[in-house]
Amino acid sequence: MSGVRYPFASPGWMAFMHGMIRERASRLFAEAPGVGWSICEVFTDPPPELSPTGRPIAWHVIVRDGEVSFGDTETDAAEIKIVADYAAVLPLGRFDTRGDPARAAELGAMSRDLIARGLMTVVGDRSRRDPRIGDFHDAIARVTA
Repeated sequence: MSGVRYPFASPGWMAFMHGMIRERASRLFAEAPGVGWSICEVFTDPPPELSPTGRPIAWHVIVRDGEVSFGDTETDAAEIKIVADYAAVLPLGRFDTRGDPARAAELGAMSRDLIARGLMTVVGDRSRRDPRIGDFHDAIARVTA
């Protein structure tokens, strides 16, 4: 990575996500034309510099039939939907597991803690996602300020 970092859920962060997902999807379409997935994340109570009105920040991606649809809105059409308090989820967004199973377990524990405290909800089952898609978390964490 070039060392460029973007504030979590900022327009630059969203552009990075869009580009990364589009690039990964195009490689996967060549290997597995039927591969697809979708996710939506909503961040409540964001900082005023990202949402002057205080409205939640959201993004979604739907990858189907060789197409990538990326948006900066909330949708219920995604297989996985995560709604989290911005400040509470920020440490997770910055946490790079470095591919270490112990750190991945720590990240999982952090997520479960947020859910238990009512600061995050997850609808859907990530375990059903095609493993060829891989994980995006660490690449995102490395560019998240």
